[in-house]
Amino acid sequence: MTTKISASDKIKRASLAIMGHKKFCLYSGVLACGKTTIDDTINPPTACTDGWNVMYHPDFLDSLNDKQVRFLVLHEAVHKAFRHLDTWRAIFEKDAQRANIAADVFVQLVISDTDAGEGFVEIPPVGVPVLPEFRGMSVGQIYDKLPEMEGGGSGGMQAMDGHILPEDGEGGDGDEAAKARNAMQAQEIDRAIRQGEQMVKARGGGSDTRDGALGELLTPQVDWKRLLREFVQDTCKGSDEATWNRVSRRFVAQDLYMPGTFTEQMGELVIGFDTSGSCFGTDVMTRFGSELASIIKAVAPSRTRVLYWDTNVVHEQVFDEPGRFEIADLKPAGGGGTDGSCLFDYLREKRIKPQAIVQFTDGYVGDWGRTDVPTLWAITEASITAPFGVSVHIKV
Repeated sequence: MTTKISASDKIKRASLAIMGHKKFCLYSGVLACGKTTIDDTINPPTACTDGWNVMYHPDFLDSLNDKQVRFLVLHEAVHKAFRHLDTWRAIFEKDAQRANIAADVFVQLVISDTDAGEGFVEIPPVGVPVLPEFRGMSVGQIYDKLPEMEGGGSGGMQAMDGHILPEDGEGGDGDEAAKARNAMQAQEIDRAIRQGEQMVKARGGGSDTRDGALGELLTPQVDWKRLLREFVQDTCKGSDEATWNRVSRRFVAQDLYMPGTFTEQMGELVIGFDTSGSCFGTDVMTRFGSELASIIKAVAPSRTRVLYWDTNVVHEQVFDEPGRFEIADLKPAGGGGTDGSCLFDYLREKRIKPQAIVQFTDGYVGDWGRTDVPTLWAITEASITAPFGVSVHIKV
């Protein structure tokens, strides 16, 4: 006798499979953002999202096999990850049906391109097909190319799911609260994606997930100060070890019980300054250092090691007092050529094992080097992105 799997269990099983996939684990954190509910009042009986929460009709889930459920769960996660309802709010308000189909066309391409040759997912029999002619276009560009809606669908196309526009937060106390909530959600999703990107790399799912359609998601125009702060805070909160004695609250909302973490003493943070001729003594270097000083004071790593390098590490300063890092105490040295690998070579030679590395450079480093330590590159040249780690662009 075959036991029927409940709708909620189908979602849980799909979510766990996604978390374990070498590529789709990119969306692991996004799945945990917001609430997931089963709702038999959804009309038509499919699924829908407001950009944060997701609702599924049980009858729709019952009609899908495991691969199709994984596709559906990813479909909603991609809408959330790309913040479709915020980014493209204007076109949703102008023509919701047409915008819905445009967003779905975009999502189908993202998922199918990531799944190419693997067979992890299968497109459900409801919704738009994969349309290669729209590959590389944004939702807005797809929307412009679709015909206007006339009694349902665009050329016979129907969206697979529905969308509920969140409050936009324009004026009034209530709207201010909505604005703050939307900002918080955007920040949480951005952080979840960046953590997911590290998971993809760790599992061998690709060394650079910024290619193709994901470029819009993973290289947004962001506040470099905020991203720098988040990197240092998230990376230097100590050594997080999994423990079943503490359940991860992020996944409890989905009734998924995953191990939580405990945090040990904050480790050492290494700061690398490219002091080659093009960076040495610049105003932007001072501005970056000042911002970094306030972050280090707040996070208080056990030790902050500052290394100045051009073609070699030419000077070193060590601040052993937790949270100690003063701009006035820095003593830059260098002014020669550039070899970006020298800092990582130096750490290996000296057997220094920091918890994280933050590198400041113009990006013209020659050899970028290699390391297994989480690394953030603060780069002044907007057209250059490091081949590993997290890159942020410092505006001069």
